[in-house]
Amino acid sequence: MKMNAKDILVPTISLLVICLVATALLALVNNVTKDKIAEQTALSEAAARVQVLPDATEFKEVDMDGDKVTDYYEGLDKSGETVGYVFNTIGEDKGYGGDVAVTVGIDTDGIITGIVPGDISNETPGLGQNAGKASWQAQFVGESGDLEVVKSDKAAQENTSDGKINALTSATITSKAVTGSVNVALDMFEEIGGEN
Repeated sequence: MKMNAKDILVPTISLLVICLVATALLALVNNVTKDKIAEQTALSEAAARVQVLPDATEFKEVDMDGDKVTDYYEGLDKSGETVGYVFNTIGEDKGYGGDVAVTVGIDTDGIITGIVPGDISNETPGLGQNAGKASWQAQFVGESGDLEVVKSDKAAQENTSDGKINALTSATITSKAVTGSVNVALDMFEEIGGEN
């Protein structure tokens, strides 16, 4: 069977037109939704700050390096006094689904007041995604220093939780990723000296 130019050009041009239309539609959808996504992200981040540092009524953005990247927030009470800091961090350890960002609240004494993991939808459903449960996050509250992930049975045998974070069942990788991100926040707190 002999092919001519028409047999090659017609399907090629058809595919090109389909690709151009699909690209234009995707660009349009992105343009329409990007502002709404940015707004929702900002609202979500603001809610996380309030959740991890509930004693603060206002959050002042602090830029350590003079660039436009926010390094942390200073939490102020009604009288304008600093009650703590909020850090958005990513540790060196990756979760099952990649980096795990965590919002961490630390009071002026260096004690964790709360944590909220960011998007953990790529972690294993029913296992790593349990890092989003308040009951697991609660064990970070009141801790300070360098935290270490341990298996639940090991922590129970040692009868202590000082600096020990019980791993999620069958999700040690995610547990280490979250804890690593919290440790980065604790290190940042030490860097700023707890006070500006």
